[in-house]
Amino acid sequence: MIIVRLSAALLVASTLPALGQIHYSPSVQRYRLHTTVERTQEQNGQKTSGVITNEQQVTMSLQAPGAKGTLTDKDTLQFVVTLDSVNLSSNLAAQLPDVGVMRGTKVSGVMLPSGKVLSFNSDTKPADGVDRADIVASMAHFLLTLPTTAGANTTWTDTTAQNLSKDGTTIKTSTITVSKVVGDTTVAGQPAWRVHRASTLVIAGTQAQSNQQISMDGTGTGEAMYYIGTNGVYLGSTSTQTMNETVKAAGIVIPVTQTAKSVVTIIK
Repeated sequence: MIIVRLSAALLVASTLPALGQIHYSPSVQRYRLHTTVERTQEQNGQKTSGVITNEQQVTMSLQAPGAKGTLTDKDTLQFVVTLDSVNLSSNLAAQLPDVGVMRGTKVSGVMLPSGKVLSFNSDTKPADGVDRADIVASMAHFLLTLPTTAGANTTWTDTTAQNLSKDGTTIKTSTITVSKVVGDTTVAGQPAWRVHRASTLVIAGTQAQSNQQISMDGTGTGEAMYYIGTNGVYLGSTSTQTMNETVKAAGIVIPVTQTAKSVVTIIK
């Protein structure tokens, strides 16, 4: 949920950065993020649907230690991500959190040139009904994490499991993502590497609401393409995720389908 921009000398598409593999380089960039979540559910033979739209602009600064010109795998980058603007809207009959209170939030930390975050913290203030922890974490992990050996045709698999327990809600998710550097291209005149990602997701959970227990389980798939400049600049991405869920409450079974689409573009 964030945005970035960067400047560096253009390299030919077949040339890898100084480290000998794909990595991020010092820069200051701005990005625009546009996400839509379309949700459809069926109850008592009636289908209802709606869309939630999230618009954000973010500035990301990456700085190398001192005035070092050439990075190694063991060097670190200082990063600062600022949420310049954010707007959440929907035509669903549901109350949305006032995410506008997060405008101006800064998240700073340390990462490797591969994008792996070593530590981060934020200047955001505590509770006001907004899930600040999730927003801060997504800002800190805005960049795609790459293997230190990432180069042409590199393939890797990430497996994550998350357990959330908060305010009577318990949710468990498991995600397996296969990524591959599928070749090069040009984005806004900049030679770039394309990283394709395909995911499968399993989710299950319960929620206590109005003196009744609601259960939910589902499966999903996702596909994304990330573009990383040969000069070490993240140039944007596109992604789509579809979830098929079953919600059970008071003996009623409610099928739910949710499709999320996101586009990140660099702001020149």
